[in-house]
Amino acid sequence: MAVKKNTEANRVASGESASAGKKKKKPADGARETVESIAIAFVLAFLFKTFQAEAYVIPTGSMAPTLYGRHKEVECDGCGFHFALGASSEVDQSTGQLIGRIRTAYCSNCGKRIDAAKEAPVFNGDRILVNKQIGEFKRFDVVVFKNPEQPHINYIKRLVGLPNETIRVRKGDLWALREGETSWEILRKDDPFVQKDIQLTVYDDSYPARELIELGWPERWVSATYRVGNDSVGNWQAIENGWSADRNARTYACDAGEGDFQWLRYRNFQPNDSSWPVAGQANPDLSSAEATLISDFCSFNAYGERSRGQEGYWVGDLTINAQVSVDRIAGKSEMLIELVEGAQAFQCVINLSTGSATLQYLIGGDRDAPVTMGTGSTGMTAAGSYDITFANVDDRICLWVDNQLIEFDGETEYVASDVPQPETGDLAPVGIAFRDAAATVSGLLLQRDIYYRNDVVQFNPADGVSVSEYSSPFVRRDEVNTYQRNEVDAYLLHLLNNPAAWASTYAQASAAQLSSFGQYGDYKLASDEYLMFGDNSSMSKDGRLFDYETRPMGGVFSHRYAVREKDLIGKALFIFWPHGVPFLNGGKGFSLMNHKTAARDDRDDDYPSFRFPFYPDISRMKKIR
Repeated sequence: MAVKKNTEANRVASGESASAGKKKKKPADGARETVESIAIAFVLAFLFKTFQAEAYVIPTGSMAPTLYGRHKEVECDGCGFHFALGASSEVDQSTGQLIGRIRTAYCSNCGKRIDAAKEAPVFNGDRILVNKQIGEFKRFDVVVFKNPEQPHINYIKRLVGLPNETIRVRKGDLWALREGETSWEILRKDDPFVQKDIQLTVYDDSYPARELIELGWPERWVSATYRVGNDSVGNWQAIENGWSADRNARTYACDAGEGDFQWLRYRNFQPNDSSWPVAGQANPDLSSAEATLISDFCSFNAYGERSRGQEGYWVGDLTINAQVSVDRIAGKSEMLIELVEGAQAFQCVINLSTGSATLQYLIGGDRDAPVTMGTGSTGMTAAGSYDITFANVDDRICLWVDNQLIEFDGETEYVASDVPQPETGDLAPVGIAFRDAAATVSGLLLQRDIYYRNDVVQFNPADGVSVSEYSSPFVRRDEVNTYQRNEVDAYLLHLLNNPAAWASTYAQASAAQLSSFGQYGDYKLASDEYLMFGDNSSMSKDGRLFDYETRPMGGVFSHRYAVREKDLIGKALFIFWPHGVPFLNGGKGFSLMNHKTAARDDRDDDYPSFRFPFYPDISRMKKIR
């Protein structure tokens, strides 16, 4: 993702490079620039008193959801879920002219295809402040740097690789081999709050697909009991008693006795575009609903006729958020939260009388022999309301209660295989249970971690010049069996309802790719080199896809994928101006300017580029983690 520096008071995010600021200002953006520049001036006046900082603007979506480039704000008409949709592809980054229009999008919450044309306002990217006085850059910092291929262009990515390391991508995670060591280690965020902030939504229960549900589509959260068999989903059988669901208020209540835990279970019945009936169809037929593995679907990338946002890669790193109201407790009252990843199930058991929390895990189908990982203390010692977050990300278990990270006396990190092996339990990977207590659960939000794509560029080791690019881990070049990227990706997508078949296909194709191209996917860094990846992994031109061809002409001879220490500019600190939210006229504001087209020197009269009046999106003015 290229970023632009505010070198002038009226700088805007329409070009790729900082030097674009010297071009003649576009009249269409004048009013917006004036208002935004006033905000910039006030903020910078205060910041320059304490340290040297500069303002930059984000043009593309390669760092979403951490940072937004040019984008639309879309509300799904199928479930009401509100999400950002990348729109940088609509314009020529060097001229700002319109070259195409995004007209459709796909909701990650309910899968519906929705209209994203002129009704959805379009906004420029986030404006951020960057501290240029950094003594040491740390792993997972968000960093502005000079593009190794085009030094006059500034990029912004997340720093994932440090000097003298070798980095590789496996099962969507990052792994490092440090100098002098022989074993690979998974990379975790030192600050778990960084991990917490960059999770993506899988399903927000506050926004159900009511139309589909009324036609017979199954609810995802149900009262259930553990039962292995063909009539279960992910080894969980829905039952009538146990939990009482208010489907309008989206709340779930139970009054559990002293016996077994009463379970509320999530099944991943994820609809897609074909699940929805055709608009206006009389007596619509509903396609058969099948639970699937959770994939790396991302609404920010899912637009037009493209399928990039509908990839079939299984994501096992999950985070569950819930608002829990404990109404009755006794001496043995307990709450249990469970996350499944492959053969293991990770649990947190909280004693609601003492507040003691125990982390434990189960192996395979043996649910009667948990292995304790550690214990900690929470504030859940009485009836009341609590915000709970439980995460299994990057082979580490974390628990937050009321946004306070709970410390445990045992090891919360574990060592798992670097090969993804989903099992049947991953179709219903999340559960919440109580015994000897009465409680109500609401605000259920299931999230997933960033899934890093194992993109590979094959290049000539002698001169570093790229030979070919493979953006899928499923490429095989032999006379017997040739995998095409799109074919295999689509095949995996259709296997998400069959964990065993998915795991087998992934293992076969991934092994073929590693056999042929594995050397190009190991990023060895010199003593002055860093590796940068985008948070929007499937749509980011970062170290995996950097080229080499023009570097020698500029005297740059670093590794193809690396960024030199001397090219690091600063650390991103704060989003101080996300975008202006229009109001009046039904929330659309009034169009003052329309897009200028690339095909002719006039404007697209039905596509506003600037709406007025507006107010700042205060919710996204925040520290960048």
